Amino acid sequence: MDSPQPVPAPTLPRDVLVALSDNHDLLSTWWPAVVAAGVAVALVVLAVARRRRGRRAWPARTGAGVALVVAAALGLNAWVGYVPSVAAAALLLTSHESVGTAATGGVVPVTIAAPAALRMPTSTTWVYTPPGYDPSASTRYPVVYLVHGTPGTSADWMSGGDIAHVMDVLIAHHLVRPMIVVAPDVNGVGQSDTECLDSTRGGSQVETYLNQVVVPWVDAHYTTAADWSHRAIGGMSSGGFCALDQGLRHPELYGAIIALEAYDNPGSGGRAMLATDAEIAAHSPRRYLPTMTFAHPVTVFLAAGGAARGGDASEAAGLAAQLTARGQSVLYRIEPGQFHTWTMARTAIPYGLRAISAALAP
Repeated sequence: MDSPQPVPAPTLPRDVLVALSDNHDLLSTWWPAVVAAGVAVALVVLAVARRRRGRRAWPARTGAGVALVVAAALGLNAWVGYVPSVAAAALLLTSHESVGTAATGGVVPVTIAAPAALRMPTSTTWVYTPPGYDPSASTRYPVVYLVHGTPGTSADWMSGGDIAHVMDVLIAHHLVRPMIVVAPDVNGVGQSDTECLDSTRGGSQVETYLNQVVVPWVDAHYTTAADWSHRAIGGMSSGGFCALDQGLRHPELYGAIIALEAYDNPGSGGRAMLATDAEIAAHSPRRYLPTMTFAHPVTVFLAAGGAARGGDASEAAGLAAQLTARGQSVLYRIEPGQFHTWTMARTAIPYGLRAISAALAP
């Protein structure tokens, strides 16, 4: 008998792909970097000309240096995709809140305090509510938790992930149901790469904060369908590992997982958080998947960039094979030409949201 195989995620209609890209502007292209580089070259030429004439050249030289730095930053952003638009930049700089309407969702930053014993820094959690959300109504919504990578913050999914626009488009085209999306901050005190783990070295208790503080707080303050069958967790890079590890080990909380550019072990961040090899193994999906007990079926969406270095695609394939062998529902995508970047995450997240929306309970 042939072994079960993971299923490629369905493609999105062309009009949806066009609508998803409508929110991006010149910041997501190479043109600003090209213009800044051109300015730098012009200033260098000016500096040389002024020096030959015996005039001061340092203002032009300084301007050229600044323009080169700006060009490099803009070029890096065009490749990584961290700030795809001016609106995303404004959100990062101002923590801008947007009010939802009948056609667009709302975005609000909130502070979810942690008990002192958890040693978590004060941080912002971002919450997206779908179009037409009314806290006084009886409608209960599924919730998707999205975790940022390292380095990163909770705002990343609102800026680099463009998640509010993505959700608005998918809901408008009836590809996902209306859902609440929560982006928590999982940085610790003195250790940003926490992998969402509880430190056994005296550091932050991130897993406890996420699952025992953030999730109950959201259920208490929003009209959620507060059970595992209506709750999913996702993330990119170290956040993808977080989603996979937390989603698999906490079936009482999560019924579906989106793991983008995910690792199959906690890596160097895990070694900084955990004191023993046994603890690291207990948080390494590739180690515990063959023998773990599944309390209920789980749907997992995996995606990686086909051009990414470091084995993203092979790790995703290995995890897909392990999960499928254990009888779980796995959908996956390998994005051709994509690297380990926010551009890749932003490209893949609509497919992941579509997959988990179909998998969660009605």
